[in-house]
Amino acid sequence: MGLKEKYKKFTLKIKMLNCFRAAGLYFTSRLGDKTITVYPKVHAIVDKKEENCTEVTFTLINGLDPSEVKKKLYVFQQYFGRSIDLKGDLKKYTLFIYHTALSTNLIYKYETLKPYLEGIKFPIVTGQKKNGRYLILDALELPHVIIQGVSGSGKSSAIRVILTTLIKTLRPEQLDIYCIDGKKAEFQLFKKVEHVKDVVHSHKNAVEILNKMCGIMSEREDLQEKFNVPHIDDLPESHRQKYILIAIDEMYEYMDDPNIQTPIIKIASKGRSVGIILLLSAQRFDADVIDTKARANFNIRLSFRAVDRVNARLLGTDGAEKIKGEQHGRFILNYGDILVLQSPHLKYKVAEKLLNPFYVSKGDLKDVTEVKKKKDTKALPTPKKSDKDLDLFL
Repeated sequence: MGLKEKYKKFTLKIKMLNCFRAAGLYFTSRLGDKTITVYPKVHAIVDKKEENCTEVTFTLINGLDPSEVKKKLYVFQQYFGRSIDLKGDLKKYTLFIYHTALSTNLIYKYETLKPYLEGIKFPIVTGQKKNGRYLILDALELPHVIIQGVSGSGKSSAIRVILTTLIKTLRPEQLDIYCIDGKKAEFQLFKKVEHVKDVVHSHKNAVEILNKMCGIMSEREDLQEKFNVPHIDDLPESHRQKYILIAIDEMYEYMDDPNIQTPIIKIASKGRSVGIILLLSAQRFDADVIDTKARANFNIRLSFRAVDRVNARLLGTDGAEKIKGEQHGRFILNYGDILVLQSPHLKYKVAEKLLNPFYVSKGDLKDVTEVKKKKDTKALPTPKKSDKDLDLFL
């Protein structure tokens, strides 16, 4: 170890002791006429360049309340900046001090995500961690996704990122997507994508899709029972099933409809083993928007700037209400662990270009508006695809 590195660790250790003092994380005792101060013990200081951070491991003195460490996180931030993580419990803790802060100018690039997709069957792109690496979760292991955030917080871009990555990663014969669009805005982009089977917005059409999914779920459960397998991936090749994503934007629009809430509860509780995954988004997710029983089954929870403290806490993403307006794309993720991440930004027009190779002619698509057709109006037949037609999309 060089002299420069030794000095760096020495000054960091002094800084830690000052932090402990300011946070009140110490004991004092008398020894004769002297007062002795005992601080948590710093065991190791390791510079991890590959993780873009310095790790400081320390242990509390017996008798110190561990909850005080969490309460005094703000003191650690005052000393070492906002770009830190503090993990541990009871006695042993590690402070992660990141060398660079999260950037709000993070642009979506599929090629950058590719190395992180390996081995993940149903990828859900969350965002970039403080160490500069991306976190992509498998919805077959952590089923169902909730995304909340006020208007302009980055929620819509995050939905585009998740759907676009799924479409570019899984082939149409592997994945079907059903979109229920509460405000006729976000999912128009995906309407002509080959993977996407329906884009609807009305309550009637939403109920049709969700009931259809419950029927498919029941059929797949029968197959699982027949072949005695715990998951559809374990079915024989001749009975393999596609994964299904049901994406519902602006759940607030459907909060008063029990015909929508009931199938969502069923799918949320049993969808994982049959390969049916839910993705719900709204500005808030209190009991009025989604049943508490259903919310408990969503294992991936992204909270961009939350409406208030109550809504942040409902998803276990405390602090999301404190995210600033200029921190576009910043969110708190709860997937068992709780992290602060940055979502890559994907503009509508850029997503359109990325999805263009997957656009196909679908004939008479079900529109997102329920317009009654006149008696003399007939649906156009679905055009047959020639080899020449196909060349336009490949």
